Amino acid sequence: MFVNKIKVWFAGTLLCAFAIGTASAVPEATKPKNDYNITINYELGMHCTGFDFSYCCVLPPYNSVQSQVIKTSTGPNKFPELLEADKNDPTVLLDGKKRFRLAYGHIDNTFSEGSKLKYWDVPYDVNGDGKYSANENVANAYFTHLYVYKDLKGTNPKGTSADKEKLFVGIQVPIPRDNGPAGAAAPSPMKNGHLHYTGEKGTMVYTKSPVLDNVPILLTNPGIWDALGLPLTPFNDRSVQDPLTLTEADIQPFQEGWVSLVHEKTGAPVIDSHSGKPVRFVGTNPIDIPNCANCHSNKTANGDKFTLYKQEREFWKGLGASDWIANLKATSVSILEMHDDRAGTSFMKNYNPNSRSLDNRLGRDPVLCQKCHADNVIGVLSSKTYKDPKTGADMIISPLTQAMHTVHQTKAPLPDSYGRTASCQGCHPAHRQDGKMEQYPITADGKNAYEKSDNRDASGGCYVGRDVHANPNKDRDGAESPEHLNSIGKWMQSNVSKIGTKEGGKGLWCTNCHNQLTRELYQRDNLTNAFKQTGSTIRNKPLEEIAKAVGVSMDDLKNKYLDPKVVLNAKGEDTPGSSGILETWAAKRLVPDIAVIALKDGGPMVSKDEDGDISVSILSANPAVDVKTLKLPAGATGATAVPYDAATHGRDYWLSPGAPHCADCHAAPYVEGQGGAAYPINQPGKYSVMRYSKGHAGLSCQACHESTHGLYPVTPTTDVTSYKQAAQYNPDGSHGPLKCASCHETNKAGVPLIAKKKEHVWDGKPILNDFELAVTWMHGSAKDLGGAIPKD
Repeated sequence: MFVNKIKVWFAGTLLCAFAIGTASAVPEATKPKNDYNITINYELGMHCTGFDFSYCCVLPPYNSVQSQVIKTSTGPNKFPELLEADKNDPTVLLDGKKRFRLAYGHIDNTFSEGSKLKYWDVPYDVNGDGKYSANENVANAYFTHLYVYKDLKGTNPKGTSADKEKLFVGIQVPIPRDNGPAGAAAPSPMKNGHLHYTGEKGTMVYTKSPVLDNVPILLTNPGIWDALGLPLTPFNDRSVQDPLTLTEADIQPFQEGWVSLVHEKTGAPVIDSHSGKPVRFVGTNPIDIPNCANCHSNKTANGDKFTLYKQEREFWKGLGASDWIANLKATSVSILEMHDDRAGTSFMKNYNPNSRSLDNRLGRDPVLCQKCHADNVIGVLSSKTYKDPKTGADMIISPLTQAMHTVHQTKAPLPDSYGRTASCQGCHPAHRQDGKMEQYPITADGKNAYEKSDNRDASGGCYVGRDVHANPNKDRDGAESPEHLNSIGKWMQSNVSKIGTKEGGKGLWCTNCHNQLTRELYQRDNLTNAFKQTGSTIRNKPLEEIAKAVGVSMDDLKNKYLDPKVVLNAKGEDTPGSSGILETWAAKRLVPDIAVIALKDGGPMVSKDEDGDISVSILSANPAVDVKTLKLPAGATGATAVPYDAATHGRDYWLSPGAPHCADCHAAPYVEGQGGAAYPINQPGKYSVMRYSKGHAGLSCQACHESTHGLYPVTPTTDVTSYKQAAQYNPDGSHGPLKCASCHETNKAGVPLIAKKKEHVWDGKPILNDFELAVTWMHGSAKDLGGAIPKD
């Protein structure tokens, strides 16, 4: 069998960090410490979900294990090899004639459904026939908008978009208990599973948008070993006795995943020649539970008007539930009652407070938010409509993330003394591995615990005080390289982060990355090589030029885009139109373009299939191209670029155009590659989100840096799992990112011995004895393939 062995020259290190240091010298001819390196990362950097879906669900459980396997250098002139799979069996890894598998799991977390999760055991009428048949439950109801025709590679044998030919997830492709949503096509069980190789095309399903059928959704990039969408919870096996008695102290947010190399037929572990131990690596799979109950199980959110939560809470307390579990149940009722009042829904119409049901007292199936609200993050691209109470016109329901962020940021902005909102870490999870709640960012009654000080003083969580951007000690045991900042990054370092400035820096806050500026930068990109930043962009310009290009003053650039603040009104609410934070979620704002489409008679040129579904004609996935260079299809009268919200009711949220990028603050080549393979999640000519970006020799950026929100080096007191993860690879025991010596034999400067004085040059200088220059060369020389697997 053929194995595409990709030469990995410098599995090295960039630093998305904010302090200046120098690379530590290593002994002469340092060798890799492992025969094989198995990287472990995850798709989101954090995942925020509940575990009891008997009443409602905002996001389903979904944690992937993603890996790449590098056979390290075996001599000074030997290249490392990136190993792939048997083309006839995606679970078999090939190293020459050796055949292995990649077993995976989570330490002390081997199951979910039952005492840790209510998902498969919660009935839901998936087909709407009024009965509950086999596989009709919330788990199988959640992804019914996704479909395939034959396999997870996008194969469409008949070239059709007819609904009768589609195999829908959860219906024709049921999801087995305690498995990911790929079902039998690529089994991803919580226990006793093996990673699958995604191959040349990645793992792909389809969904439907309002203007396009067969929209491809690339769940995992090409060239990745993965276990897709595991229903992971933050509860370890040993912590669960009776689920009603769970408390917040039981939450373990930084779950410890593991991947082991085993022999194909026997399952026996492969033994590393250096350590004499099995080839087995651990990595972080973060999962946490939001803090909705801090407001919704008391008067903070409910006031005197909404009262049903009280009865719900007392019901569960009467059954012996812990305060936390009873509050979570009460919270679901509070949210649904308030939604009925403010949005005109009838979720609580049949609610029976006197019911003794232990499943659901709503008198209906659980409420799944994406059944009405579009949400790109799970591939729901169409919202339902509602009648405008004033005009009677049909109105499209807003995207889920826009609706939630807008109302919570407006009503409960929770500013600290600097004016930065605490709602990010107040709502999103911030639990710690030690189970302690001291210095938690939000009080039990939903107030900002740091109202009179600094949000960043909280004791850590999924972001705050966790990764390199918020780690004041990043240069003490990390790779210790410069930050390589552009003008935006330099302003952030001087005015917000201050890490590396000798001013006692605390790092960045959530809104320094998640803001409208990232969209403005993205819209103006038209890149030919993302790593070298050739083509056109404003990212490499001074702040004054960026402000001019965006069309704002320097004051607005700083105060509404770079470091947006809460603008309180007389009611103590944030102020739409004045708040840069609310601009991020505003209905009226710039939405970047998704494509160039063909026009006919002044409108989109569309075709209809046998179901009556329309599809526009896409001429270019890069909307910044010169439309005059495009060939029009027969019958077309023109072409134009259109924004993302013309194609998906989810707008640009959680896709490359609406998410932060390394390239927002870092100078080339310390940036992501451009998109393409995962279109329309990312796009050619534009920077990809990091989770879909690949660099040096086909390695994912996450392989060396870990995933967003958990980038190396992390703080050891917050994310203990990621802290020890990087030290598994680096021979000097440093805590990330990965250095060249993790895969190569290196000289005393830390540069691979295979480097040639004349061949390997950056800016006219040989990299041979300059570690920082070698790292720059490694990033800048990467092939910009949009996520595809390099061919050489």
